[in-house]
Amino acid sequence: MPAKPGLAAEQIDPLAEDLTAARFEKSVSRRRLQKSGTVTVGEKVKRKLQRREEASGRNPERRQQYDRSAALAIGILASLRDDRLVDVVRRADLLCNQRNVDEFKRVLRSRDPVDCALHFLYLVASGSAFQIDALRRNQELAKRFDAWVGKANRILERGRRAEEKKLREKQMVRKKLKPSRRPGGAVISDQH
Repeated sequence: MPAKPGLAAEQIDPLAEDLTAARFEKSVSRRRLQKSGTVTVGEKVKRKLQRREEASGRNPERRQQYDRSAALAIGILASLRDDRLVDVVRRADLLCNQRNVDEFKRVLRSRDPVDCALHFLYLVASGSAFQIDALRRNQELAKRFDAWVGKANRILERGRRAEEKKLREKQMVRKKLKPSRRPGGAVISDQH
């Protein structure tokens, strides 16, 4: 009876000789493994402690930087008056509410203080933790910011109402100018 289909019993013995344990031992390489970049545990702990010590002063510095930028942005926004204020509020609406890409690119490229303040508004509206935390840390600044946002919303609402009024007036003028039609298809005109 064949051990494997197509193999006779005589053919199995030479195969079995080739697969001995000695043959496997000879095929295993015993070269020494060369490791590169290994670090002892003591050295790794030393490096982590050093990095931790270097990083310990970063967070307060970073917080101060965000606090200063928030104060500067809100100061700039609060100082705007009249037409300049209305223009900045409209740009803020484009940037924060309508997510206008062209306005976003313009603000990012600019070094103008007003554009930097608009970028701050965008980050707050987008939910950036650093800017929101800066407002949370300084309650007076947060109140000024909320007051400015309230003023901006009132300006936007006034603008929307004016646009709606213009649209209604245009529709009324079109209705008046549009000739009336009689049921029989004849056009009646107000002009004689």
